Amino acid sequence: MDAEGTAPGARGTDWTAEQVAIVVANYFLILERERAGDKINKADLYRRLAPEVGRSEKSIEWKLRNVSAVLDELGIAWISGLLPALNYQDALVEAVEAQLALHPKVLTDPVSIQPRFTSAGGPVLVQPPAFLNSDLQEHHSALRRLVRKYDPAARDELNRSLGRAGEEMVFRFEFDRLCRAGRRDLAKAMDWPADRGEDHRGYDIRSFESDGEESLLEIKTTNGHARTRFWLSRTQYEVAAQNPSTYRIRRVFHFRNGAEMFDIKPPLAAALWLIPDKYAAVPR
Repeated sequence: MDAEGTAPGARGTDWTAEQVAIVVANYFLILERERAGDKINKADLYRRLAPEVGRSEKSIEWKLRNVSAVLDELGIAWISGLLPALNYQDALVEAVEAQLALHPKVLTDPVSIQPRFTSAGGPVLVQPPAFLNSDLQEHHSALRRLVRKYDPAARDELNRSLGRAGEEMVFRFEFDRLCRAGRRDLAKAMDWPADRGEDHRGYDIRSFESDGEESLLEIKTTNGHARTRFWLSRTQYEVAAQNPSTYRIRRVFHFRNGAEMFDIKPPLAAALWLIPDKYAAVPR
């Protein structure tokens, strides 16, 4: 990018902090309206903001997509149609932080949260992301600080409505998959122990392959992207190690922006960076 917030190949002067603040503030106002069920005309928004900030409509659209990219890192669902665009500067991250303080409700999901699908067929099962170094240290300092402040892994873990909605979506997906394969008998034999509060099992859903082989699925759901961090309990890790052929972590991502998912198979250390985060401490 030649100037912050401009599309690749475009040229122009850098955005001022005031211009950035205006666009980011409008993004959050529109985000709240969308969550309330309003239909959003983004083209009208671009036209309205263009003379106010002295930028082209295309440049404003790109800047709004930069905001989506920051929210994506924080595990927050972004405005539909404003796909995340990278190459933003710390000034935009700081403006997002200021708006999060003014609009704390965007950090939470409604009790009746539902996935948003990109196709009529429902959620999409995709390949896991390529194995890369996804160390947060690669991010800008402002973004690293913001991710620490609004830790998406911690919020997702405590977000019971999001977690249950993800489990329900996967249960229905597995049920339909088995029925389409002509194994309604196996679909009826599925179990969802997590829905009964049986978290001690180390998995959420018991499903099957079409040949009858058991699948133990631990569902991890986020509104963030595929590489968003998540928490893994010691029980889940141990159950995965004890059942390498049947255990799967079903990672659901972009729950409210397309609802895609992929499976992580044991050994978990081969596909995940496992970082110690908490320790059980007992006085000696």
